[in-house]
Amino acid sequence: MNTSLYQALVLNEWRLRSRRVSSLVILLAVVAVSWLMVLDPSTGAAMMVTNKQRLAYDSQTLAFGTTLIASLLFGLAGFYLARGRSQEDLRCGTAGVLGATPVANAQLLGARWLGAFGFLLSLGAAVMLTIWVLQGVRGEGPLQPLPYLQMLFLGLAPGLMLCASLAVLADAWAPLMGKRGDALYWVLWIVQFAFVPAFLGEGAIRLSGWQVFDINGVSPLLVSLGQLLDVRSVQVGGGPFDPTLPVLHMPEGLWSRELVALRLGAMLLALLPLVPAVLAFHRYAPDRVKPRSAAQRGRVMQALQWLSGPLLRPFTRALGALMFAGARLPGVPGRWLADVGLVLLSQPLLALAMLGCAVAAVFVPVEVLPGVMAAALGAWGVAVADVSSRDLQSGTLALAGAAPGGALERGLRQAGAALGLGIIVAAPALLRWLVVAPLQAVACLAGLLCLSAAAALLGRLTQGPRTFLALFLFGLYLNLQNTGQAVLDMLGLSGAAQPASAAAYTVAGVLALVALQVLPRRA
Repeated sequence: MNTSLYQALVLNEWRLRSRRVSSLVILLAVVAVSWLMVLDPSTGAAMMVTNKQRLAYDSQTLAFGTTLIASLLFGLAGFYLARGRSQEDLRCGTAGVLGATPVANAQLLGARWLGAFGFLLSLGAAVMLTIWVLQGVRGEGPLQPLPYLQMLFLGLAPGLMLCASLAVLADAWAPLMGKRGDALYWVLWIVQFAFVPAFLGEGAIRLSGWQVFDINGVSPLLVSLGQLLDVRSVQVGGGPFDPTLPVLHMPEGLWSRELVALRLGAMLLALLPLVPAVLAFHRYAPDRVKPRSAAQRGRVMQALQWLSGPLLRPFTRALGALMFAGARLPGVPGRWLADVGLVLLSQPLLALAMLGCAVAAVFVPVEVLPGVMAAALGAWGVAVADVSSRDLQSGTLALAGAAPGGALERGLRQAGAALGLGIIVAAPALLRWLVVAPLQAVACLAGLLCLSAAAALLGRLTQGPRTFLALFLFGLYLNLQNTGQAVLDMLGLSGAAQPASAAAYTVAGVLALVALQVLPRRA
């Protein structure tokens, strides 16, 4: 393949991803979170605090803090933004053409990796430019581009490279092309935070070679900052400070030889998933990308199905009865009940998880209730992520639009199905919170309304479930961090919610429902 043709292939991969509405949504979300974490010092809290002293909002501090925060969100959302190309090719009919082209597997996947990484890096650069604007608004010093560029290419880029590599692997290996790959990546993203304390140790103030495996760079960057400031801990993302203490300024010299070597090593490790991707690439062969029959599945899957059979069989029968009741119930209530049954019937394991958590919420102590609800609502969010994009993905959009109620009712009904299912799952906890912490119950209801409407709206706008899924899972992670910020307590799980934050989520949910009514008229 000549150079110009390969460049065109890479540029096409970049364009296909950059033209998605989901890219704009994620970019705005990263910018909003980054700006939100740069707290106004007049409130008594700052973005970076150590020993009750805040760090001045100069270029070094803003570049460090916002990149560390952006790496967390990009580390999750970047994978969902970069992947999905194989499914699009299969849906649009271009898979056969690509499979027959005289391009080697390594070349095709290499072009996809370059396009995905270039796309994610361009989003990171866009976020960096918005932080320059933020420094002009709230900064405390002249703009210095070099610290931002260092954090972009050495701080953020290795994590983006890993996202692109894993996205290419998920699209190249058929078993990871669907929700299974999405769920496994979410688990991987969560597991990495379990290793950060081990990398940091007990107030570690020196770098270790093991930190090369922290590809997102949280632990090596924090250790290097601790060495630079001669402190044992730094709070990033918002914390109270003592205004009577002098303001600290981050000195130069963050990027030592050891830190640069660790980040370059992390870049090399981020490329390793490309090796199994090339070896396992399905090349769009029909026998490798179509769902396998029960006889073709592995023994492990057969064993899991056999073990879960006693639970799933009566559960699916009950869901079948629910669908029958929806067919017999006239009007909007019957169609709504059918939508709820369809969400549960299409994902019985998630439905069982939600049921188990809801039952557990009746018996566990009140102090444990937020953790149980986090698991229940996490399963709920994954289940309703495709509540409105399912019609397009399964090729039944025109049929659904011709059903009673039409497209206008369908959007509201899908949001209502997600909301109704969420209320049913959260009902035991809501009843208990109404007695001991009514504000938490109100905040949870407001969050469910907002998230249900967002799932339907983002699915309609982006024609897929992954944008909502990435934002929801990241928001759920922030919700469990007990940051003390009411705006981040979207489901009332951390107890930081305030009446104003609950009202804001309610208004946002109502506006999303209005948008669902407006969009079909524009289509």
